[in-house]
Amino acid sequence: MPDLQLQDAVLGVQQWGPWTACGGPDPNFGEVDRQVHHALLTDSSLLVCFRRRFPEHRDADYDVMIRLLGYVWDCAYDGTANVTGFRCGRCERTRAEGAA
Repeated sequence: MPDLQLQDAVLGVQQWGPWTACGGPDPNFGEVDRQVHHALLTDSSLLVCFRRRFPEHRDADYDVMIRLLGYVWDCAYDGTANVTGFRCGRCERTRAEGAA
């Protein structure tokens, strides 16, 4: 994720949409990866894990945390927030296609 987007999110300029897993499986990820990423989005230890891994972003909000941890990706074509391991919920591109 580019630093500008992270900075915008921290400053409140970026409005993040809700994440989705409705785009179907991304063939570049295995089923276990999909399940793990999806489960980690609501893990009770998310904040502790995030702060341990990114101490410099101690005050990050949930949307920034899940993106820095790699649990969610934003499609470059339509801005949809998607769980890593799933295609875009709007245009059905894979993460690789959505980042191109």
